[in-house]
Amino acid sequence: MILQTIFDEQGNTVPFLNGKEITMKESPFLLFLASIGMCSAVYVRSFLAQRGIPFNDVVINQKMDYDQSAGMVKSVEIQLDLPSQFPEKYKGAIKKVVDQCLVKRHLVDAPELYVTTNIKVDQEIN
Repeated sequence: MILQTIFDEQGNTVPFLNGKEITMKESPFLLFLASIGMCSAVYVRSFLAQRGIPFNDVVINQKMDYDQSAGMVKSVEIQLDLPSQFPEKYKGAIKKVVDQCLVKRHLVDAPELYVTTNIKVDQEIN
């Protein structure tokens, strides 16, 4: 199984910000985005393994519409390239499998996020 993450029409596999390539080492955001495709791959692989369907020729492309000026992804497409011998009866089911990915579900039904601050109070030692 091959997993590819593509950020723009030119096929760049990493985003650019202010003309500079951003790497996973520099950005937890890329790890977050990569987790979408990885989660999809885990679910697809499990689905195929349970049915005895080989997954060596499956390619998963994660394509994103990335707005460089805002530094945000506007949309994500998970494209499954399935081999010619893939059973027709499972085409709809495999799409539903990707929909079950917890990372995807958290994006669709986002949790509330709270930020709190605490100031440590220095304690005198007597």
